[in-house]
Amino acid sequence: MSAFHAFCLAAARSGEGKTAVAVALMRALTRRGLAVQGCKCGPDYIDPTFHALATGRPACNLDTWMMGEDGVRAQWRACAADADAAVCEGVMGLLDGRAPDDLSGSTLDCARVLGLPVLLVVDTRGMAASLAALVDGFRRQAARHGVRLAGVIANRTGSARHTALLRAALDRDGLPPLLGALPRHEACRIPKRQLGLLPAAETACDAAWTDRLAALAEDHLDMERLLALTRQPRPLPPPRPAAAGCRRRLAVARDEAFCFYYHANEEALRARGWELVPFSPLRDTALPEGAAALYLGGGYPEAFAARLAANTAMRAAIRDFAASGGEIYAECGGYMYLCTELEAATDGHGLEGERRRWPMCGVLEATARMEGSLRSLGYREARFTDSAPLGLPLRSCRGHEFHWSHIELHRAYAPLYTVTERTGPRPEGVRDGNVRAGYVHLYWGGLADSSGTACGASVSAPPSCPVSGGRVILLNGPSSAGKSTLARALQERLLARQGRHSIILSMDDLLRACPGRPGSLLRGMAATGLPLTAILHAAAAEAARSGALVILDHVLGERPDWVADLWRRLDGIPILPVQVRCALDELERREKSRTDRTPDWPHAARQARDIHAPLPGELTVDTGRASPGACAARILDVLSFAGADSLAPTREESHEA
Repeated sequence: MSAFHAFCLAAARSGEGKTAVAVALMRALTRRGLAVQGCKCGPDYIDPTFHALATGRPACNLDTWMMGEDGVRAQWRACAADADAAVCEGVMGLLDGRAPDDLSGSTLDCARVLGLPVLLVVDTRGMAASLAALVDGFRRQAARHGVRLAGVIANRTGSARHTALLRAALDRDGLPPLLGALPRHEACRIPKRQLGLLPAAETACDAAWTDRLAALAEDHLDMERLLALTRQPRPLPPPRPAAAGCRRRLAVARDEAFCFYYHANEEALRARGWELVPFSPLRDTALPEGAAALYLGGGYPEAFAARLAANTAMRAAIRDFAASGGEIYAECGGYMYLCTELEAATDGHGLEGERRRWPMCGVLEATARMEGSLRSLGYREARFTDSAPLGLPLRSCRGHEFHWSHIELHRAYAPLYTVTERTGPRPEGVRDGNVRAGYVHLYWGGLADSSGTACGASVSAPPSCPVSGGRVILLNGPSSAGKSTLARALQERLLARQGRHSIILSMDDLLRACPGRPGSLLRGMAATGLPLTAILHAAAAEAARSGALVILDHVLGERPDWVADLWRRLDGIPILPVQVRCALDELERREKSRTDRTPDWPHAARQARDIHAPLPGELTVDTGRASPGACAARILDVLSFAGADSLAPTREESHEA
């Protein structure tokens, strides 16, 4: 199997040139003959259009707040498993997440969950030796969360001399290396609009443009060193979904005015039996034949208001479809399009200049108005007041809201959902017969289970085959996180649910079995230099090769030699790494109340904060939020669903510490 390379491309803040650098790298790797997967950290619709242009593959979004950690891993596996390289463009600055005390949704959190190295893009205009201080700060912050800052790419440099100064500053302090410096170049400029960059389809950016960026990367970056620093375990392919039954046609508005759709949402709709048929409200005069429902996504109706208004045939077709009881779901820009009229300026962005009112579909008695400033921005959790749109099995869903408009309703409508944000809950959106519309861009790519769990929460996959043959469940986490209790719960459930016996191996048990009398194992190891971890790893490997199901209770920590030794010994053995965690205050309470040994809270706190980097294919359980039995059930469901073969690491895919 070919090598796999992956990394997150981050920056200190927005505007450093991440998208241009990402496109340059994606296209340069594609020109090497690699299948390249583009990914965007965060709830962005626009940057992925440039990724798709560079790679020829649909880009995906990765967001730990909207999708949850398991959802990010699942999306990663679905998109990147058949690629040779994956480039995840970050969002804002490396540590910018939902809040200063909440890294969810940040580039750093995405890199942590997926175990990816980070390359830092820095706009170095007016900067030389100061680069070292900036990089050192980001390196330290990343390391606190178990993320490796692997290299630096300087952007918008002024000369070869400038580049040499930047490289020397990093080398002098032993910091991650400068992988190269891209000069200021017109090809790196991408036009902007109020919601960010213009989508690729509205710019002069084409294949020739991506090739110009790739040439810059090839001329100014050390691509060989970049690839060497970013070699990663290949993501395991996801289980194949069951074939859908009877298919229905879903007409999806897709053109320059309506272009905001998550790829994972569309895949989830297909998996539930929808046939997605695109149509253009700008150009088409009729809806696709046989459409059972309409999906009007977000976009820029204000920028195309005159053309939308002029297409009277399409507006009448949508109005007639709604009047006949047809189902319509609309988000943000689509919500505006359903209104009676849209008020916006004539400057091409709907913000400045002469204001006009254009007739829209008239499905909703309302006026959509563009404002001169941002009206709403941020993550949202939405709980539906009735059924979810398009037959989705959801009671609640996470998403993101970002708009400069507001909608004035001219009569009372039932709200579509209750939106929860930091200021509290509020009713939002419209539900009128089979018409549902709201401002929040919802994410349902990780479809909720029948109990209505929110999209951002973890959803266990149903078992598809019994666990059989030797394998290892690695419980990795700090002292007092609950690994021993979880190991016993796993053992009990394995026996009760599958009649399967298992063995638990842990460092504590090994130490208790090796008292310090003369001639004991511990004294012998001290004399010979044989590490105790090697015995633990060897015992786990031999037991699994003999057909045992091994539950390994371990604190792998920050020791690269421990990780490498364990992966070497388990080569070819199916393994499910599970990071066991709980909140720091709960961890402190547990550690200080221990009676089986002397409590050591500083040691446990250091382990929890600093030393647990994600392992390939890792599952995370929180013993402070769920009982040991619930955590054990989730682990066994995931293990059963994956099957025996898919969890076997090869030498090429194993973790490289």
